[in-house]
Amino acid sequence: MKTPILACAMALLFLAVGCNKDDNTATTPLTAAEIKANADMDNISDDVSAIAESESDATSTAGRGGQPSFLSGCAEVTTTISGNTWTRTIDFGTTNCTLYNGNSVRGKIIIVFSDDFDAATRTISYSFEDFYHNDRHVEGNRTVVRTMVNGHPRAVIDLNLTVTTPQGAVYQRTGQRVRDFVSGFGNLILSDNQFSITGSWVTTFPSGTIQTANIAAPLIVHWDCPHIMSGSISFTRNNSSATAVLDYGNGACDDMATLTINGNIYPIDLGI
Repeated sequence: MKTPILACAMALLFLAVGCNKDDNTATTPLTAAEIKANADMDNISDDVSAIAESESDATSTAGRGGQPSFLSGCAEVTTTISGNTWTRTIDFGTTNCTLYNGNSVRGKIIIVFSDDFDAATRTISYSFEDFYHNDRHVEGNRTVVRTMVNGHPRAVIDLNLTVTTPQGAVYQRTGQRVRDFVSGFGNLILSDNQFSITGSWVTTFPSGTIQTANIAAPLIVHWDCPHIMSGSISFTRNNSSATAVLDYGNGACDDMATLTINGNIYPIDLGI
């Protein structure tokens, strides 16, 4: 990972939401902690989607049956079947378990899907039980609709997510992400799996601030990197017309990004 040149991640940045002298709306702070919380939730979304989608493709009741997996050896997979409905529980245990990309998880993800493995459209749902991602408590549920587009899978993910930081701050997110499997599909090599993500969502911060995010340039995720590698997201707050843009860079696997506000660019160290 790159060493940050500036300690800007600790600075308090500002997103102006009221520029008119007749506008009584005060400037809303966009703190480094909130920037990082957004990035953390993006990483959580991508990792749990990778787990749910890959494990729901496994036709063996024992999971992937020895094939390469995004999971690691500390994950225990069990499956129960009722008619055409499969319920697969991924149990990572009570201590941190490292995923293929280096992120740490513990607790359970419960995936429910049908045995229509060859269907053109599949619906997958999943929820969490005492689940933590890099020590952040994750709650909520999701529905994923998977289709094949130009020979590769596309997952449309409805988000309903609550994340609590180790410090007790609670963030809530609703919206939609569209995740295209653009490289590496169909082989047994995990390191070349690449995904392109679009979508938009709304995040409610502990302060009550409501932030809308739209992916401006598709986010690129590789299975062998714990961070989003490129792409950008634009943010607006409390229905303001002012925007901030978080840019993840040019494709290097590092924890650096930039935040642009009112034409000013700030380097950000997103960390783990």
